[in-house]
Amino acid sequence: MKQQLNLFFHALQFYSRIPAGKIDYSEENLAQSIRYFPLVGSVVGIVGASVFMLCMLVFSQGVSVTAALISMIAVTGALHEDGVSDFFDGFGGAYTRERILEIMKDSHVGAYGVISLVLLFLAKFSLLTSITPEKVPLVLIAAHASSRFVAVALMRSSSYARTENSKSAHSRLSLSRTTVVTAFVFGVLPLVFIPPLVSAVAAIVYAIILFALKHYVEKKIGGFTGDVLGTLQQFCEIAFYLVYTALISLI
Repeated sequence: MKQQLNLFFHALQFYSRIPAGKIDYSEENLAQSIRYFPLVGSVVGIVGASVFMLCMLVFSQGVSVTAALISMIAVTGALHEDGVSDFFDGFGGAYTRERILEIMKDSHVGAYGVISLVLLFLAKFSLLTSITPEKVPLVLIAAHASSRFVAVALMRSSSYARTENSKSAHSRLSLSRTTVVTAFVFGVLPLVFIPPLVSAVAAIVYAIILFALKHYVEKKIGGFTGDVLGTLQQFCEIAFYLVYTALISLI
């Protein structure tokens, strides 16, 4: 149990800005902590859900959604959004593998990155404000947890593209079956509060996004990077909101 708590705190420290205290750090522990990546997603979703519900006591749904989005960005340090920006700058502004990887590692943000972030937040805002306020908290938690499992699935099924050290270098270590199964459990657990039809369709859409992005990045750069993982998580999160809003009126 002590080791599992240590792994969870590894995940909390790496994938969020929430203080995790002292940990027994190692790259191997960090790789194993990926099993708790979806659980960290639930924590992030709970923070956003709590802020949303508090703001709804005073403000409109639009203001509450904005506050929730800001709070979740603050909790994660914009880790995944930064990945989206770098992804679009790299793949949108270069053609060779070396140049794509170079641009994604560059701290500067280009036009593609800025535009992608604007569209990302517009999509989240428009979709979340179209959901019944009472359901938004559960949708946030389910979307953040399940979308992070898809990133784990990519790590399991593909290879890390970079050869040099980077903040996501631990992703090159192979994931054990226990890690994948644990991540799956934490990823799907919040879906028990979501209509089965929504969860089933979302799973299909997740699989399509995973297959398409995996095929694309492997063709371009030979595998995934941390930025690719962040982009996949964000794509799937938005996909969950989209599926929910499209189907909830039919249920």
